[in-house]
Amino acid sequence: MWRFVGTLRVTDVLNDSYSWPLLVYMGASCVYPLASSCAHTFSSMSRNARHICYFLDYGAVNLFSLGSAIAYSAYVFPDALVNTVFHDYYVALAVLNTIISTGLSCYSRFLEVQKPRLCKMLRVLAFAYPYTWDSLPIFSRLFLFPGESAQNEATLYHQKHMAVTLLASFLYSAHLPERLAPGRFDYIGHSHQLFHVCVILATHMQMEAILLDKTLRREWLLAHSRPLLFSQIAGAILLCLIFSLSNIIYFSAALYRIPEPELHKKET
Repeated sequence: MWRFVGTLRVTDVLNDSYSWPLLVYMGASCVYPLASSCAHTFSSMSRNARHICYFLDYGAVNLFSLGSAIAYSAYVFPDALVNTVFHDYYVALAVLNTIISTGLSCYSRFLEVQKPRLCKMLRVLAFAYPYTWDSLPIFSRLFLFPGESAQNEATLYHQKHMAVTLLASFLYSAHLPERLAPGRFDYIGHSHQLFHVCVILATHMQMEAILLDKTLRREWLLAHSRPLLFSQIAGAILLCLIFSLSNIIYFSAALYRIPEPELHKKET
């Protein structure tokens, strides 16, 4: 939030269209930790409140995923992929991913009791594949064809972001360290806490990388890349919000049609 406010103060929001993708990304990066904090805070109010809180959390995470894709499209794409068909459809498919991911992650909560392993697999998949799609420009830039303009200080932050994100995914999936010492980490130090710490650290690394790319590649990008229009950015965000909220409303209504015992078990 501090970085976001600081960026807003030095940016001509109405006229500096080059900075619009950054502002969208930074706004989304403030929303998803807030939504996650609210979900963890108020999820103890009731069974249905718990599920609805996490539905909103999943929607916010996917909004952040779209914000990342918009920023990557504007500043991070390697030289060889700029203005390609992949670049042209990258954000549009990221919107589709957010819709599918929100629906899949919300649906997974209905499987917690009867099919816990399938529930876990679907939830991991729901977040892993949008991240993979968003990160394709980073993978290409780091391992395939970086391009001259993309060889800058931001590369190290991209590498750190990927490493910390993989660590967060491992902690979320493996349930370490509490699996090694049951009962010792119930309040402090369990995998879900470490997961959230790693996610925020990864977002910090990602933000630093995007800020560096935006600054250091500005001249090259303005000369060679087609900037995202306001209508494209606003349309993508609006579609994401409409369909994600529709998913959340649909699954929230479904909670009240299911007998109480079937959704009683809490997630771990």
